[in-house]
Amino acid sequence: MLQSERPADAVDLVTFEGSTRTCETLVCLPTHNEGETIGPLIDAILRLPVTCDVLVIDDLSLDRTRVEVDLRVTADARVSMIGRPRKLGVGSAHRLGWLYARRLGYARIVTLDADLSHDPADIPRLLDRLDKGADFVIGSRFAPGGRLDYRGLRRFISRGANLFASLLLRLSLAEHTTSLRAARLDRVPAGLVETIDSEGYAFFLTCMTRVVRAGLQVVEIPIHFHDRQQGESKLPPIEIVRCFFALLRLVRVGQQAEAFGDLPDRAHTCPTCNYPCCVPSGDGLRCLICS
Repeated sequence: MLQSERPADAVDLVTFEGSTRTCETLVCLPTHNEGETIGPLIDAILRLPVTCDVLVIDDLSLDRTRVEVDLRVTADARVSMIGRPRKLGVGSAHRLGWLYARRLGYARIVTLDADLSHDPADIPRLLDRLDKGADFVIGSRFAPGGRLDYRGLRRFISRGANLFASLLLRLSLAEHTTSLRAARLDRVPAGLVETIDSEGYAFFLTCMTRVVRAGLQVVEIPIHFHDRQQGESKLPPIEIVRCFFALLRLVRVGQQAEAFGDLPDRAHTCPTCNYPCCVPSGDGLRCLICS
């Protein structure tokens, strides 16, 4: 079925109960209209010398994204997809990926962009550092040896935002906003990532601040960040504003570790979609699949 023919409230999910964990590492790929790149990216990940499962979390793509993923879900048990009913945001998608990884008992999680701006060949480098004792690893554009293909305003914003965050937060990091990350799930407290109620750059910034302030061992490795080859950037100006206010809030909190709520147990399901994907948000719970 083509995406345009899907009901607006459709939720396609390889259910938690029916999912198969074939290895210890989950690679999570949030998508929205990545039909040109998602197929080659999944294929490249499956060819890596390290064995990984792949989870695609798609926010109602209107192109061939779900078609390309469906082909690979059918062909390889290592690939799964959660299709959400509308565009719920990259931060929410990353939180869902972390929750999924915990629910299925993975030991390690890797996240990256789905537009091939991150090189999937860097995944073994991140995992190697986890194997050597790191709790959390970042693929850094701004660490010594890192490269960034952006030009003009986007380069200024990316570099400036990270320099500003380094100055104000004093986290001893050169990179705060990349999505190329890997972590050992047993070292990251449950809920630390899943309860971040932010999107875009603000999510990634808040995540790194929480991780460092929780006392986890964070390692940066230099990467070459490529400009996307297909489509246009999905960073709206409002995300820059949100990131700025998130930074001010994190500065105001100071160096103390933030408190966060416990995750509901697996038996707690969303009353709307009936999946165990609710996390604390504000004064209640929010489902990361349908809301």
